[in-house]
Amino acid sequence: MDAALLIANLSSTPGLLRRLTEDVSLEQGTGPPKPGEWSIAEVVRHLADGDRDTFLPRLRRMLAEDRPVFESRPREASADPLNLPTLLAVFESARSEAVKILNGLEPHAWLREGMSPSRGAVSVEAYAATMAAHDVEHLGQIHQIRSALGLRPKRAEARVALSIREVVGALEPVSQRIEALCHGLSAEQLRQRPREGEWSMKEVMAHLLTVERDVFLPRLKRIVVEERPRFERFDPDARAAERDHRQGDFWADLHEFAHARRSTVNFLLSLPAEAPDRIGVSAVFGPVSLATYATHIVDHDLEHLAQLEACRAVVAHRGPVPVQHG
Repeated sequence: MDAALLIANLSSTPGLLRRLTEDVSLEQGTGPPKPGEWSIAEVVRHLADGDRDTFLPRLRRMLAEDRPVFESRPREASADPLNLPTLLAVFESARSEAVKILNGLEPHAWLREGMSPSRGAVSVEAYAATMAAHDVEHLGQIHQIRSALGLRPKRAEARVALSIREVVGALEPVSQRIEALCHGLSAEQLRQRPREGEWSMKEVMAHLLTVERDVFLPRLKRIVVEERPRFERFDPDARAAERDHRQGDFWADLHEFAHARRSTVNFLLSLPAEAPDRIGVSAVFGPVSLATYATHIVDHDLEHLAQLEACRAVVAHRGPVPVQHG
C-alpha cells in the first residue's frame, strides 16, 4: 500500500471540486443537463453526504470498535439544499477530518476492518481506496455535465487524460492560431487592455511563453526522470506583477513560444510507452499522471485562446489609439 499517495488523492478532491465549479452559474449548477440526470450540485451533494454521513463515521468506528457491522446506507439524497458553496464546504470539512485521521494512522491500523453490508469484511485501506475511486468517478461525471452545458473543459481537475497523440494534435497548431487571432492589429492594440484589470493580448502572450518554457516542459521532464516530483503552485498574477508585460515585442514572444512549444511536442513524441502513467504531485491537482498534466496544457491553451479572441473583439472595435503630440 502507498498510504501517502492515497492520502494525497483524497486530500486533493475538495480543491478539484472547487475548480470544477468556480465558473458555474447558479442555473448551470442546479439544472440537470437532461431530464432525469443529476445536476452538478446533486453530484456534489452526493459526495458531501457520502463523506459526512458514511465514510467519516464508519472510519471512526473501524478504528474504535472490533469489526463493526455497518447498516445499509439509504440511497435517497439528504435534504441539504442545492447550494454549491454550502455543499462544497460540507464536503471539504468532512474530507479534511477523514484525511486528518488517516494521516495519523500507524501501519497496523490500516488493516483494521469493518463489515460492509455489500462487501463483507473491508479494511481501512480498502475503504479509503474505494473512496478515492469514488471521487474519480464523480469528478468525471461533473466533467461530462460541464461538457453538456458547453463549459470550458477542465480535464486535469476531473482526472481525465487524453492520449499523448491527442495532446500533440491539439498542441501543434496553437502558435498558428495565435498568429491568426492577432493578425492585422497594431503593436499599440496588442498592448491595450480590454478593461481595467484584464490582460492585454501582449500580456496573455507573455504568460503563455512563460508557462510553456518555465513550467510545463520542465515539469513534464521531471515526471519522467524523478520519482513523484512535487510541484509548487504557479501564480500567474504574481508573476505578471513583477513587471509590465505589455512592454516588449508581441511577435518576438510568439516566435519564442512557437520554439518552446515545438520542444514540448518533440518531447511528448519521444516518450517511452510507460511514461504517460508516471506520476507527479501538483499543489493544484494532487497526484497527476504525465498524460493528465499534458492534457492540462491543452485546456490551458483553450482558456487563453478564448481570452485572446475576446480581447481582440474589444480592441479591434475601438480601432487604433490616436497618437498624442505634445
